[in-house]
Amino acid sequence: MNDTQSIIIQLLREHGAMTHQQLSRRLGLSLMGINKCFATLKQAGLIEFVKSAQFGPGRPASSACLAPDAGYALGVSIKHLEVELALVNLQNKVLDFTRVPVAFWGEKKKSSDFVPLFAAINKMLKAVPPGKLRGIGMSISGTFDLDTGVITVANDFESVEQANAFRLQLERKYRAAVWLVHDTETGLISERWCNPSFPPRPTLLYVRDRLGFSLMLQGKLFRGSNVWMAWLGRVQAPQTPREAPGLLPGALAFSARVESWNDRLHGFAPGTRTAPSAEVERAEIEELFKRWDQEDPEVRKIVNRGLHKLALVIRNVCLILPFDRVILNGWTPGILTQAIAETSAVLQEGYVVHGAHVKDSNPPVSAAILGDRTDAVGAALWAFDQQLQTRIAQRGWKKNSSKDEDDEE
Repeated sequence: MNDTQSIIIQLLREHGAMTHQQLSRRLGLSLMGINKCFATLKQAGLIEFVKSAQFGPGRPASSACLAPDAGYALGVSIKHLEVELALVNLQNKVLDFTRVPVAFWGEKKKSSDFVPLFAAINKMLKAVPPGKLRGIGMSISGTFDLDTGVITVANDFESVEQANAFRLQLERKYRAAVWLVHDTETGLISERWCNPSFPPRPTLLYVRDRLGFSLMLQGKLFRGSNVWMAWLGRVQAPQTPREAPGLLPGALAFSARVESWNDRLHGFAPGTRTAPSAEVERAEIEELFKRWDQEDPEVRKIVNRGLHKLALVIRNVCLILPFDRVILNGWTPGILTQAIAETSAVLQEGYVVHGAHVKDSNPPVSAAILGDRTDAVGAALWAFDQQLQTRIAQRGWKKNSSKDEDDEE
């Protein structure tokens, strides 16, 4: 598949069905050139044709759309206490989702500890026809080289070596490229492709319960320089407290982490507690959430204070950049609802103070459209994005004219 064909596939993912004329105008190609691309893509089983609405006499027009079985991607999201898996097709539809309660860190792991994980992957991939697995997206908390894919910091693994070995094992076992994505970015990818209320290329701010902010500017992930990545909470400094790991806005926002709440609840100052085992941590998190639901005043005070500090950081980011929406994800439904309400209130307060100068500083705040499936699905969709990645701007990309927009409507 050449660059032009990749661009066409990506446009069909963004817009659904498109006519020959629409693609011709967007790409600056003749109708004959578009027809040649269509013929190749149809022969490869990637697209199919549907009849368009008939607005006058003459031959009915047809539109191209992606075939339901054009391709599949597997998403693997490495969490602190579990692994989430998702299967997605090229139409951005979620076909399967599951979670496996296995942690890579903690006690020394044996190969038998991961048998349930690979059994779940094998079961999920039985639905994929031979040769149709286009890639695997692997979501991690940590840092990695964007060019080589080598993991340099792996928060939810026992070691960096274990993380890189697992990535290579996936690649060799399933004979598919494995694309890494940061766990703070998966929500943006899911929202872009799965939220029908957004334009094809939205500008979004995404914050999840493990924190670290991610930006999407006009449909593209914004990573920027190391200074920006540190400010967004994605570059970690060693030997720093758990609550404020050398990050901006981490020093303030990390008070909204569940681990921070449990530390405070058990009387530990930030950064002074030895990390508990996976079993103890699971039990503490369940107990904290239970006490929140029971309206325990101590838990409510700790959680609300953390969510308020997080909202202040989100407000400051929104004063810098205009977003279509702020997306929050994680915690429990009750805490997430409180986080959305608190963030909306703080944004409104900031708008009252700064609105005359920063008119776009009060975007809507909502939960992730896919909820707890967000990370694994986003990882799978990222695999498609990376496979289809092209330099569209260098290949005659044309901006939408008003006529194009009318046609799409």
